[in-house]
Amino acid sequence: MYVLYLDESGNENDPSDRYFVLAGLALFERQIHYLNRRLEHVQEKHFPNQPPIPFHASAIRAGRGFWRGVSEAKRQAVLDDVIAAITATDDRGGLKLYAAAIEKDAELYGEDAVEAATEQVCKRFDTFLTRRYHEHDDPQRGLLIFSEGRFDARAKLWVRGFRRRGTRWGSLNNLADIPYFAPMKESRLLQAADFVAHAIWLSYEKRSHALTRKLLRYFDVREGVIHGLVHVGPSRGRSCDCPPCTTRRRPGNIGAWLPQEEQLTFPDDGCEDAPELRATASDWRFGEGR
Repeated sequence: MYVLYLDESGNENDPSDRYFVLAGLALFERQIHYLNRRLEHVQEKHFPNQPPIPFHASAIRAGRGFWRGVSEAKRQAVLDDVIAAITATDDRGGLKLYAAAIEKDAELYGEDAVEAATEQVCKRFDTFLTRRYHEHDDPQRGLLIFSEGRFDARAKLWVRGFRRRGTRWGSLNNLADIPYFAPMKESRLLQAADFVAHAIWLSYEKRSHALTRKLLRYFDVREGVIHGLVHVGPSRGRSCDCPPCTTRRRPGNIGAWLPQEEQLTFPDDGCEDAPELRATASDWRFGEGR
């Protein structure tokens, strides 16, 4: 079984936020224990012999709450170590990242934006599980765990409806049960999901890619196209240079958001025998058409 932990970033109703993001990480069940241990080790390294300290990415970056009295250098070290703990569970260990960045406008905002993000992420996760079965003879079920929030009851109804009636892109066939909800402060895995959501929100809302550049290669990729991350909204498509929009125009080309001197490696499908797809500096130019 794969378990997908999800959290949100951005405010679906606040007009000062252009984007709402739902995002998280899917792990093969046996890897959950090991990622939890690595995240606990981050606290032991930086704050030994203290009660559990929630790793909330925006609070760490801004120095809010507990983090107010922590130096900027130590806060940055914690951010780096949490990201390193997440990515230590690589594709072959079962890690896949998923996110929907909803660009709000007059027609898509508020609860509709949250529902659209939930539908996108659910379908993309389900498609990954279907691919595991048909192409690799690896039948796996999926389970969704959301961070508790304002939409718990409605999210259950949305996912139940997606399972019964399907999404606009087809039915969901691989979810084992209704979604579950838990407090983020009680779950290190939901705190990891918070890091993914906040990283993607920073990229779209602020064009700040320091966290995303360390996570991008772990999103679900198929034949050079990033499927695990989707941009929904009026500016998506031909004129958008974000990584998922760019790879849809030119597979393997992640666009101009990240430094051109870097090279990213995208393991395809998360299977041990899968080929690797690379986007190098020479490929980072805008493609024509779809």
